Amino acid sequence: MLVAIAVVGGSIVFVFAQGYISETQISGTPQIEFVKIIGYDTRDESPLMIHNGLDILPPNCCGDNSDNLKTVDERIAIYIQNNSVQPITISKLTLGGVEYQYTSSLLLGPWQAGGVGPQPGEYVIMTGPDGTVNGNILQEGSPRIQPGEIVTVLLDLDNTIKNGRDLQVNIITSKGNVFVSTLIVGQDTP
Repeated sequence: MLVAIAVVGGSIVFVFAQGYISETQISGTPQIEFVKIIGYDTRDESPLMIHNGLDILPPNCCGDNSDNLKTVDERIAIYIQNNSVQPITISKLTLGGVEYQYTSSLLLGPWQAGGVGPQPGEYVIMTGPDGTVNGNILQEGSPRIQPGEIVTVLLDLDNTIKNGRDLQVNIITSKGNVFVSTLIVGQDTP
């Protein structure tokens, strides 16, 4: 009699719990994004370097070094690595609280050349291997970085920044993940 009651009670608990268990289980494979800002070049000189150590060649780089400032329309380089198992898409990128817009320019273009390449407040993604006028610029409609890929995000500044100032870089992906790093204007990291 006790065995029958235990079997019936266990069956009832199992039936009620089955719905809850199936609702709370993770379906599919979790998609974890891991993006690392591995370096930058914000020196107030030309040429700047891209992620593979090569220079962004004149006239494409990057500002003048006569004023100890990074002024409007000068450029800085930030090196990013996607350590995820799937591509990531940057939905928002800010530097020092200022949002920059992605442009899928066909050319890097000379700095301070109106209409060619990134303009103040915009950025391009350089996949390498060089920084020539028609170097490897990501030309997709969205800023998408492939798994394992290291890229250079080249920002065209839309405000003046003093050398020595630290700025926070925020990268927000299309899945809502936020990746933050701090850089110091006027310096570079290898």
